[in-house]
Amino acid sequence: MATPTPQAPAAGGYDATAKWLHWLVFVLVFAQFVVSILMPAMRRGTVPGPLINLHFSLGVLIFVVVALRWLRRLRRPVDLSMPDSAPWERLSAGMTHTLLYALLLAGPLLGWAAASARDFPVTPFKLFSLPYLVPAGTRAGFTAGDVHSFLMWTLLALIGLHSAAALYHHYFRHDGVLRRMLPSRSAGRASR
Repeated sequence: MATPTPQAPAAGGYDATAKWLHWLVFVLVFAQFVVSILMPAMRRGTVPGPLINLHFSLGVLIFVVVALRWLRRLRRPVDLSMPDSAPWERLSAGMTHTLLYALLLAGPLLGWAAASARDFPVTPFKLFSLPYLVPAGTRAGFTAGDVHSFLMWTLLALIGLHSAAALYHHYFRHDGVLRRMLPSRSAGRASR
């Protein structure tokens, strides 16, 4: 009988890379919300300063990490629900995860279109410049900015729901849903 490697997922769980990507996305999204609250509102005449540029950079980074995570998930799917989950729980878990991925991928694209419409350059961490998604002054780009704002508040609510569900499973159902995404102690010992 083969012994699983530290990278192999536990029964019904996520492997170390999946956990690492999950928590990286969490940290990036948390940082993005902090930056978005601190940065000046983007209105007519706003000059993109360091916080706006950091917001753009984090958006690009979130898009790349979430896209990699999604592609990896397609290749290595993990059942979202526990064996004793009710059908409605399986359905809501699947819908919530799908919406999280959709919003995390759509948000940066809409923000990029909004930046393009405002003639703001998007230069992630000053490493390279992205082309404009829409021409400067395009009405569709301004609308994308409005949709971006709405969807990001929706994302925040969905993250709250996702977190509440994980805590409910941990403290009330005691079914191991939350533990599947926490770093395992044995993997930490094996890497030392």
